[in-house]
Amino acid sequence: MSFWRVSMPDPVAILTFHHVLPEKDTLTIPPELFEALILFLKDHYNIISYQTFIEHLFDNKRLPGRSVLLTFDDGYLDNYLYAYPVLARHQVPAVIFAVTGQIRASDDCRTSLPFTLSHRELNRKPKPELFLNTAEIKAMESSGLVTIESHTRSHLVCSHQPYETVARELSDSFTFIKEHTTPRDRYGFCWPKGAYDDVALEAFSDSPYTFAFSTTEGAYHTGDDLRTIRRIDCSSWNGNQEEYLGRLRRKLRIYTTPLLSQWYSSFREYRIRQKR
Repeated sequence: MSFWRVSMPDPVAILTFHHVLPEKDTLTIPPELFEALILFLKDHYNIISYQTFIEHLFDNKRLPGRSVLLTFDDGYLDNYLYAYPVLARHQVPAVIFAVTGQIRASDDCRTSLPFTLSHRELNRKPKPELFLNTAEIKAMESSGLVTIESHTRSHLVCSHQPYETVARELSDSFTFIKEHTTPRDRYGFCWPKGAYDDVALEAFSDSPYTFAFSTTEGAYHTGDDLRTIRRIDCSSWNGNQEEYLGRLRRKLRIYTTPLLSQWYSSFREYRIRQKR
């Protein structure tokens, strides 16, 4: 084993997705590319469950090298229709951060999209019909593969907001998650658009959540701030599957090598702060 791997704990590469759809659009990859990515990850990396990651954070559970966690933001219906069948087929776990205010009660799982909108249109004017419902959440969670977590109640951009506004969003979404998902000891959260400030962090620290994910690019390293865990965006492609997979290979090579990952993640975060 090389010096690079014995000198410090292995990082965790946390991948971010939004839509998995046949249509080409912003923050969208097609189902066949998603499946190719899953097969690549299974061959070369160790895809861990959300619960395993939580145990690593709080119980010092040792993880295998080259560990990867899959996350989805927003909780779109296409996650159930197109991504979940791939996850189930290959028995791969993932976590979905859902905008809880868009989730409607239902006893039925849908088999197709009622209509389509571009991501930009959907982001500007959300349609509950294009988000997960309670039956679909239950179906995915009962498989033991998918965990549903919070992405606020209304997809609030949490920076530059009053404390009370952020606290209410966190509280309301937590109430929904507690009522409609599998009980667990710890609950996580994901900042919409990766936006937070000191006021938002204070509201988060006063909430029932114990850790949160950001959109800052990088890997998780033991000792990182658990309120702003870094991830690696995999949401977009330009129509070229080989280029997409090649770019991801290069990123993962960096972010799963301990010392290199630590240095590169910190450097990117420093550059982002310099631009603010």
